Amino acid sequence: MSRHENLIRIREINLQEEGNIKEAKQLLLKSVTKSQLPDFFYEHIAGIIVEECPTNGQELYELIGEFIQNGNQVSKEQTQKMCVELQKQLLDQKVIKIEDKFNLVAEKLDAPITLNQVQLIKEIDIASHGYDDAFRGTKGAANTNDEISHEEQKIKLQKKEEEASKKKQLLFERFKNEIDEKEKNLPPVQVRHHRNSEAKTQDLQLDNVNVIIGGRALLEDAKLRLTYGRKYGLIGRNGIGKTCFMNALARSEFENMPNHLQILLVEQEMKQSHKSPIQLVLETDIEREQLLQEEQTLVSSNNPNTASRLQEIYERLEQIDAITAESRAATILGGLGFSQEMMRNPTQQLSGGWRMRVSLARALFVQPDILLLDEPTNHLDLDAVMWLEDYIINCSITVVVVSHAREFLNVVCTDIIHFFEQKLNYYKGNYDQFEKTRTEKQAMAKKKFESQQSKIAHMQEFIDRFRCNANRAALVQSRIKAIGKLEHVEEIIEDPTCVFIFPTPEKLRPPLLKIEDGLFGYKKESTILRGINFAIDCDSRIAIVGANGAGKSTLLKLLVGSLELSEGQQYRSSRLRCSMFTQHHLDQLDLTLSPLEQIMRDYPGSTQEAYRAHLGSFGISGNMSLRPNYLLSGGQKSRVAFALAVYNNPHILILDEPTNHLDIDAVNALIIALNNFQGGVLIVSHDQHLISTVCDQIWYVKNSRLKRFNGDFEDYRTALASNNL
Repeated sequence: MSRHENLIRIREINLQEEGNIKEAKQLLLKSVTKSQLPDFFYEHIAGIIVEECPTNGQELYELIGEFIQNGNQVSKEQTQKMCVELQKQLLDQKVIKIEDKFNLVAEKLDAPITLNQVQLIKEIDIASHGYDDAFRGTKGAANTNDEISHEEQKIKLQKKEEEASKKKQLLFERFKNEIDEKEKNLPPVQVRHHRNSEAKTQDLQLDNVNVIIGGRALLEDAKLRLTYGRKYGLIGRNGIGKTCFMNALARSEFENMPNHLQILLVEQEMKQSHKSPIQLVLETDIEREQLLQEEQTLVSSNNPNTASRLQEIYERLEQIDAITAESRAATILGGLGFSQEMMRNPTQQLSGGWRMRVSLARALFVQPDILLLDEPTNHLDLDAVMWLEDYIINCSITVVVVSHAREFLNVVCTDIIHFFEQKLNYYKGNYDQFEKTRTEKQAMAKKKFESQQSKIAHMQEFIDRFRCNANRAALVQSRIKAIGKLEHVEEIIEDPTCVFIFPTPEKLRPPLLKIEDGLFGYKKESTILRGINFAIDCDSRIAIVGANGAGKSTLLKLLVGSLELSEGQQYRSSRLRCSMFTQHHLDQLDLTLSPLEQIMRDYPGSTQEAYRAHLGSFGISGNMSLRPNYLLSGGQKSRVAFALAVYNNPHILILDEPTNHLDIDAVNALIIALNNFQGGVLIVSHDQHLISTVCDQIWYVKNSRLKRFNGDFEDYRTALASNNL
């Protein structure tokens, strides 16, 4: 067969594959009758089936079982049966062919081959130069006039890539539009009522709480129990649905939600505005703003008939404590780190992290009945975290907080809600108490389950042995009945272990990185850091702490070489590889690509197996490595960013707030990985648990100086609180 005929055959195969995907989609729609996914999701899943060609029902279940189970709301056993039936239909209608999955045939080589001398031939070169064996580089027939030219083939390949890219972009846009549409429905941040007139109960108790996203059930018939004034920590694995649940609760999407309760979610940063932070905070009290505007209008009118209305306005302003509103707003902003100047300047001059603090300040000022906080400590320095802890402890409202910071949860929480197995499980006490209680419950349940299984096995052995013995028929029947009457004890299901594995670098002689008498400033009259004397080697475990804006990020940039000292000396080993992980790594992810596609694009030249193994060492394995990044949770994206940041096998890891977006189990996995890492570690963080378990040195930045602190993190907190630094 000529190469031209081969190309025609390839086109026919592509057309046949498109037809197979359409047929697979139709069969899938018949199986998943209750799912309400957009049409393009079914086409995507059908494409996976056709591409993977599962050889049996179990393989098909592993591919799409979770989708069918949640879409139809059926059990695992029913799903497996459905997958077996669907596999049979796919084979009967020749949508997939098992033999197509492995169609390579071993051939005897004409001559020995030295693998390191092999030069693979690209697909375009095969089309243009007439190669008939890309591996051995042997020539076939040369191009003839009736064959497709090199340029035409190149154009077709480019067109195919562009179409694939457009399709990915379209899927991403649809997903983004769906999320944006839901965000529009979030309630406004405003004072809805003043509590002195509210007499209704402020507890929230709901049954049959369900959250379904993209055909997947995140919560199923769960119970929601929030007692007014309690402080709840919502915990669970990354990607399990905590943020989706919080959004649904904020939008009051559940059945029988009471209308009188005001629920606010702090999730997004404020948009840029010419208004100052204190204006934006005060504007949330709509009634106060309207009364003050009306007062101004009446006073300027000089109409004597307005006196009675003015009196009413003054009385109402006094009732709602309007006179203290500005001082209360300033206190909240000050606690979150705003200076008097920052409070009065336009928010458009603030960074995203500071605008996030404005959003938090607005919600705290409103004091809703239920305040939902999703990772509130991510953009706060230690001063602000300590202030927020005190605020939450002393406020009278109900607070539900999602956080990775173990110590923060220990300080503020009166209860823990564990999001697990599509249910909400409640525990009294803080996070440490939750861990202790859950471990004890699991141990008791496991012991009970094993005891019951042993008892059942013993009775079953008797039944099997004497089933056909007429003399013991009565005894056999009694044991069968006894098994049926036994209370069903559920097997203990534990969260899968989260693992981080950093690559091990070769050893280098110290010093690796050192700054002596360093000074840095963007202008001579504006010095950010001075008198820098600092060194880091492979044995270093260093924490850098300090207020936001003190110069921590500047120091990191000096260390990695993205900034140069204005004065002083810097030594850097010529063989040193240094990696820096910051939150901008998440912003640099292409959301339309999968983690595997992302790492292949950023670091070309390796094998797919090597890429997948590296992603797997950060918990991005199986189907997760093939999903588009926009379908991953914040914590899962963070793991992808970690994998990309350390792909070059660094000697020194520099981590700027590495725990943001990670769940507590992932933070623990990160701690273990850092303690096992054979290189140097420098961490900028306010996470006490992370610093206490990883770092043996604490350095702080204050007044343009970098100084070493003599003591542990608890001592540092005490010194900071008493202003003794």
